[in-house]
Amino acid sequence: MKRNTILTLGSGALMSLGLLVGVATMATADTSAAEAKAFLAAPGSISAAISAAETQSGGKAMSADFEEDGANAGMYEVEIVMPDGTVSEHLVNPADNSVKPAPAD
Repeated sequence: MKRNTILTLGSGALMSLGLLVGVATMATADTSAAEAKAFLAAPGSISAAISAAETQSGGKAMSADFEEDGANAGMYEVEIVMPDGTVSEHLVNPADNSVKPAPAD
């Protein structure tokens, strides 16, 4: 009986800890409501932007991000890994999927 009680309490504690970690992770996410709204209003899709960047560069996308503010607002920034292992960033205009190198940070 004691063993079942301990197992139940331990399992409950672990599930609670997992829930707290999940909530904390979501609370620290850097996506704002304004960014989400701008992303939804953008023409095209992130998958089309990734495909355009891969096609033009000849590499493979490692990550993609929607730029909410700054000089590149409304564009996708796609990080590309080339076959030789080098990494470059490209900006994709979602209106026409045109690709250009991203300026150095």
